This record gives sequence, C-alpha cells and structure tokens, in this order.
Amino acid sequence: MAAQWRIIPLELFQRFARCGSKDEIPTTNTKSGYEAPKANIATRWRELQGANNWAGLLSPLDLDLRREILRYGDFVHVIGDSFPWEKKAKNPWASPFKKSELLNSATHTVTGYEVTRYLYSHLRGRKDQIREVNWIGYVAVTVDPEEIQRLGRRDIIIVWRGTRTEVELQQDTLFTQIQPTSINGNSVPKDILVSRGFWAAFADYDPEKSVFGINGSAGKQVTEEVKRLLAKYAGEQLSITCAGHSLGGALATCCAYQIAEANINKTPSGTIIPLTAFTFASPRVGNIPFRERFKTLGVKVLRIASNQDLVPCLPVGDDHNSSPIIDNVKMEVEQTAKKIQISDVLAFLVDKLNEAILPDDYTHVGVSLALDFRKSPYLKQPGKLPVDLHSAENVNNYHNLEGYLHLVNGIFGGAKRDLKKPFKPVVIRDLAPVNKHADLLAAPYAHNVPAKWWKLQRHTGLERNKYGFWEFPEVHGDIRKPNPDFD
Repeated sequence: MAAQWRIIPLELFQRFARCGSKDEIPTTNTKSGYEAPKANIATRWRELQGANNWAGLLSPLDLDLRREILRYGDFVHVIGDSFPWEKKAKNPWASPFKKSELLNSATHTVTGYEVTRYLYSHLRGRKDQIREVNWIGYVAVTVDPEEIQRLGRRDIIIVWRGTRTEVELQQDTLFTQIQPTSINGNSVPKDILVSRGFWAAFADYDPEKSVFGINGSAGKQVTEEVKRLLAKYAGEQLSITCAGHSLGGALATCCAYQIAEANINKTPSGTIIPLTAFTFASPRVGNIPFRERFKTLGVKVLRIASNQDLVPCLPVGDDHNSSPIIDNVKMEVEQTAKKIQISDVLAFLVDKLNEAILPDDYTHVGVSLALDFRKSPYLKQPGKLPVDLHSAENVNNYHNLEGYLHLVNGIFGGAKRDLKKPFKPVVIRDLAPVNKHADLLAAPYAHNVPAKWWKLQRHTGLERNKYGFWEFPEVHGDIRKPNPDFD
C-alpha cells in the first residue's frame, strides 16, 4: 500500500480533495486510469441489496453500501450523458452507441457488465396521441467472471434516465392517478393507484409509432428481457437491480413493482430472486396501498433524495417529505404578511394552503437516505429558503445526479443527527463531472471546469488525462506541455 501512495502525485489529491482512508488508496487500471479498489462483497451482497431494509447501514453510511450506491449511480448517468436529444437530428430518440459500446464509450471504465437491450418509451405529453418514442433505458448483466465472483452473484440491472424532452416534461406533470395494469393478466389490487404520467411512460405503446420493430411498451420490453436472462442463467445466484434518476427513479419504481407483481422474479421452484431499486431524486409514484404492496411483494427500495431538491417533493403527499416546497411557500407568505400587516388573514390562508397541498393520495416507497447540499464545501451553497423556486438554475443544480453522487461520497450518514458530522470524500472521484450538466462547483473547485460542459461530442474541450480525470489539456501550439507528475 505504501508504494501506491508514493506513485500518486500529491497534486492529484489536492486538486480533487482526495482525503479518504488508506482503504481507498487508488490502484492502477491500465484501461481507465486510477480507480478506487473494489471490495469483495460476495458474503454480504444480500444485506447491501436491502434484505434487512438496510438496518444499521445508513447511519453511519456503510462503506460497501456507499460504493454500491455510487456504482449504480454511475450506471444511471451513462444514459443521461449519452441521450443525444436534438429536435433537428435525424434520429433524436436513438442511442449514438451500439449496445456493445455504450458502457465503455460513455464511462471509459471497465464495469464487467454487458448491455443486452435498449428500452424505448412511447410518450404522449399532454396530447391524446403518441408524439415521441425515445430511448429511455437499458438492461445489462454481469458477464465478467471476476466481477461475478466479487459480487457473489450475476446481477441484472435495469437503468432509466431522467427527463430530457419537452414532451417528457409535459407527461411528468400528469398527477392524476390511475390503476396500474398487469402484463400477465394477473389481477392488481383495486386500491393501488399510480401517477398517470409516470405509468404511461412505462406502459404506453403505439405500434404505428414504433421504431426498430419494437413490440410493446417499455414495461413489456424490460420484462421480456428479464425473463430471457433469468432463463439463460437459471440455476445461478442472481439479483435484479433497478436504478434511475428523476423520471428514471419513477420508472425504476414502476419497473420493480411490475416485475414483482407479475412474479417474474420467482423461479419455477419457488425461489424469490432478490429485487432492489436504487432511486435518485425520484418523485412520488403512487398512493399508500402502492407503498404497502411493495412491502408485501418484498421489493426493496433505497430512495436517495436531497433536502434542497424540488422533484422529490412532487406530487405532494402525506409523508411530510413535501416540507421544503411547503416551507418555501409559507415563508414567502409570512414575509409578505409582515410587510402589509395583515398577518392574521394570511396565517389563515397558510393553514388552508397546508390542507390543499397535503393530500394523502401520494407517498414515497422504501427506505430514505437523505442528502443536504449545504454539507459540502465543494459546492455552491443553496439560499436560505428551503427550495429556491425563483431560479431555474438552482432547481437544476440541486437536482443534479453528479451532485447527488458527490454528496453520497462525502456524507457521514443519512440521519438528521449525522448532519453535524463533517463532510469528507471517501472514494476517489473526479469533481469535474459535478459540473457536467450544472453550475454547481464552488469557485475554488470550479477552476478550469466550466459550467454545463458535457456535450456528446467534444465536451467543451475537456479531455481525460491518464488518471481518468477530466481537464483542459495544456497545449502550446501543437505540442502539449510535459508535466512530470502526470507524464
């Protein structure tokens, strides 16, 4: 280990605030530069997948669980970074990569997984007819023998991206509730209700608008692929993991529910294959019976959400996690009341506001891991209001997936009492990706890292150095200036 310390330039740690424990000293990987070591979790993978609802693992945040959350988060940002939406493009809905190229092309790391199927969603927006068919996710499976051995099983992952198009955004706001449909004809409990917009993105299908000969909704596509993989690898230790950010978190929730409700994760011998969802910044999807059904079916959900993020507050529900947006509105009303001296009247209106926007129709599912952007000194700090509704940039910043992963990497834990603990990055991760799609890095750490620099082509001029970190290359004419620490 000591030798590994010496071969890493000190500047590497100073620039990226790499101050983790000795267990996190990076090892060399010739294909991807320096990476944090991967722990062998073969003996405890069920625990990390939520077999015990992550009891005792969240406060403080278990090191192996932290790594797993980051690993699944990295699978999610692959599709967010790769979706090439441009209205004038010839195929604005398609992936720019072949399935065999996606993980390596987008991440430049060795994952040990192979993408087996792309998933496409049929979207209506607020119209009656299907308007777009967009690449919305992918299915992948562990194929590398060493990774299978490290994980203790073969893992099937189903990954969903967040909202990127105007039609998707329109459909996201369809908060009226409907009963979810079953793909195998089984009856669904009648009291279960879900968001019309999210379920439609998962379950809608129009053969007249299909692309690539796709047959069926995103939900049908994914369940067919999972069935195929379960049959192919029957008899092995298996797990199914759904993951997604924002809209993708809602779709991961719908996906996990559908797989379990249809008994797809139940083998002919009656064995239940562990089914877990890791969601980042997910909105609420369904009502209380929907949440309770998850418990009955044994689906495990770890819901990672920030206190400053607007999206997890919607649709408003009964579980008091709408408080940031509610507190924001109440604070503004109270400040107005003081100015115009009719506080009694407006206090009454605040009470009525609480009654109006706290229905019991929606609730979150699973176990919560709470994040707070105010904890990290590496990020721009949010304003005093719980949610700054006046700034679209702030709403975007504090909904940013890379910001989420940065917080997961440095928090002590997700309980309120953990907020008093100092923020300290644990796993070696580049800070530059925090600004990929946002303007979130604080000034000292944003040096030579522009805001929203990620482009599918060229990435605003940033390139990976030999350690896998993004930076502007130092160029003098046609010759790059040598750097003895890095060359």
